[in-house]
Amino acid sequence: VSQAQRHFASMALAPQLGRAAAMGTGSELLGLIRSYWSLLLGNVVEWYEFAVYGYLAVSLEQHFFRGSKIGVWLGFGVTFLARPLGGVIIGVVGDRFGRSKAVNISIVGMLVGTVGQGLVPTYSSGNETLGHIGFVLLIILRFVQGLSAAGEIGTISTYLTEVASHHLLCRGIALIAITCNLGILAAQFVVYAITRALGEEAVKAWAWRLPFVLALIPGLIAIWGRRGIPESHMFLEQQKEEQSGASAESQEVGFEVRQVSSIRRVKTIVSAHWLNMLIGGGALASTAILQYGGFVWGQSFLAHAGMTADDTMLVGLCSRVVMLVLAMPVAWLADVVG
Repeated sequence: VSQAQRHFASMALAPQLGRAAAMGTGSELLGLIRSYWSLLLGNVVEWYEFAVYGYLAVSLEQHFFRGSKIGVWLGFGVTFLARPLGGVIIGVVGDRFGRSKAVNISIVGMLVGTVGQGLVPTYSSGNETLGHIGFVLLIILRFVQGLSAAGEIGTISTYLTEVASHHLLCRGIALIAITCNLGILAAQFVVYAITRALGEEAVKAWAWRLPFVLALIPGLIAIWGRRGIPESHMFLEQQKEEQSGASAESQEVGFEVRQVSSIRRVKTIVSAHWLNMLIGGGALASTAILQYGGFVWGQSFLAHAGMTADDTMLVGLCSRVVMLVLAMPVAWLADVVG
């Protein structure tokens, strides 16, 4: 067979091979979703819980902050103070005892923190003591929510990185971005639906509690789905290596060796990739400013200025749809081009 014939034969087969590869990638991605749907649902719940406070800020500032706009957003910011600590604590749990245990702890913590916010007493009860108790409980629950949210996003990212095939790694990680936007959109939709059904006065008076409490339904489903979620093969391999490297003479010495090894590994990663980590952190910070400053606080500000619930919902829907539509094509480019 001549070189020209082989060339034309390969050109003829290329579209078929491309379609086969695309079908294989699509089935792998669907398999990833089927196997780890509870992780993705938990991520939806996480961002729903995180955003619903912002969309109810107008009501919360009256019940907990005596009408202070600055106070209600400082309360929102409590979760961000807790997130670095939560990432470290639950990250250590995930490295020591398994990703499965870490994601179960984080989803329970988020659920307690969110549903609890919808049940605490407020200053509107007419009892000053109950109002003080409710305010303190709100801040504590916000802190718990921040701890859990940080552990959730970190552990899910690690999980999907470890279980996704290398050639669709970015598309697997894109599922996190998609479920994040679905969660925030769900929070806005629930607040909008309750406002339309019961009226703005009812939401300001008592119905603001409903979006917090309703998080219980998908949260319990996610907890149920995570009961038997398997550990990643990479984590099990790492665990075997650490166990084989431990001293056979003393478990205590073995633990110290593993601890020093983990610290050394972190130092090595930071020293080798500090610039990439700085760039990634800056990119994430800019995205967070857009998400919370533009889409959450911005809509609360416009609601204060008189924007109707219909217009607010339309603005949020348009912005989230753009993000949802772009997530997978951009991830595909990252997988294929780099």
